[in-house]
Amino acid sequence: MANILILIPKDNVAYNFRSEVILKLHELGHEIYIVSPYGSKIDYFVERGCHFIDLPIDRRGTSIIADSKLIISYRRIAKEVKADVVLTYTTKCSVYGGFACESLGIPYIVNAAGVMQSGDRLSFLERFILFLYKLAFRKASCIMYQNHFERDLVNQILKNKVHYRDIPGSGVNLTAFTYKEYPDSDEVVRFNYVARIMKNKGIDEFLECAIRIKKAYSNTEFIIYGDYDDNKYRTIISNLEKEGIVRYGGIQMDMKPYIEAAHAVIHPSYYEGMTNVVLEHSAMGRPCIGSDVPGVKDGIDDGITGFVFKVRNVDSMVETVEKFLSLNNEEKAKMGRAAREKMECEFDRNIVTNTYIEEIEKILS
Repeated sequence: MANILILIPKDNVAYNFRSEVILKLHELGHEIYIVSPYGSKIDYFVERGCHFIDLPIDRRGTSIIADSKLIISYRRIAKEVKADVVLTYTTKCSVYGGFACESLGIPYIVNAAGVMQSGDRLSFLERFILFLYKLAFRKASCIMYQNHFERDLVNQILKNKVHYRDIPGSGVNLTAFTYKEYPDSDEVVRFNYVARIMKNKGIDEFLECAIRIKKAYSNTEFIIYGDYDDNKYRTIISNLEKEGIVRYGGIQMDMKPYIEAAHAVIHPSYYEGMTNVVLEHSAMGRPCIGSDVPGVKDGIDDGITGFVFKVRNVDSMVETVEKFLSLNNEEKAKMGRAAREKMECEFDRNIVTNTYIEEIEKILS
């Protein structure tokens, strides 16, 4: 059996999105070492026999010194545990974990999902990220791509020399996120926003949309769930709460009751690898209204399981929300049922778990 090292930036990345593959690998007899800053959800894995190594990570920091120390720490840990395979998740862990693994000759599987398309041309930051990808992923055993945009872009800079697999994001646990009957009334229509509260998640457009829709449709509710990544929005959202435009639902450890209570989710993000927000709402039978970017629109069949609008375009978002509101409750419920069926056919998390198992067994053999 093998020693498998897993590099993640936060405990909920493991718990919310990687639990099945981590526990399956442990069940197969492998020794699992999770490297991450400590969070309470790490206890879930330790209690089941996994090992934990506490390593602070500044996820958005740009300090060359701090990042160099991170590479050194990854090298040290990989040598200490005698890692046979390393799994990396998110951009920073994947890039610096890739550097460490290449220098040690350890096989590694990358899941980054970190390139954002800001417009017709890539920004300087996006080009720099791609440059890092070229250096860090060139010796990867496999790259797991969550959407076709990133796959084609990264494959191009790697000159199609690195083995890859297409996966449906993190997939969705269809047993945990079960189908729930649609609300039996739309006298009050509830829209969820579930994401970090920051510009790139489309919070500005969501708030403006809520203001406009609320004026025309007083029977609507706009509820925001998520942490403040940008504190400037605290005052803005607090003021809109006082006006009755939105409601802040806080950070929820378990979103399932709040998904069940909703009529739809609005996900205006500028970029996603493959958004779990859409997958989880869809799995529970709720239509999704999302931006037309890879990783969001890929989880929505426009007009069937939800609607798609132009990213960063409030007019398009408002028009799309109004289209949804024009449906009667049975038509909305029908969309929700179709969303669940799509998840069952295309996004079952077992697909992701099995793909990882196949690639790890290939490496070990």
